[in-house]
Amino acid sequence: MIQHSLKLMEMTAIEIKAKEYELIQEIGCDENLLKAALKYIKNLKATKPQAPCRFTTEEKEAILLKGEEDAKSGLGILHDDFEKEFATW
Repeated sequence: MIQHSLKLMEMTAIEIKAKEYELIQEIGCDENLLKAALKYIKNLKATKPQAPCRFTTEEKEAILLKGEEDAKSGLGILHDDFEKEFATW
């Protein structure tokens, strides 16, 4: 949904007008379709985009601390070693 909005922002004014015309042609004289389209658009505009990360700040800090503790304990592998292993997958 957000990507779709970003794509529209990249359109020129002429492209937007062409899409508006296309939408009007698709709806035609169908009152029910027009009402449904308007309702959908209003709902879409009212929906606030959600952040891609669903963790709270505290959860993110806990995850980072756990990773640092694991690294200090010798858990995990070095990045170069991981890349070599990944290349074999």
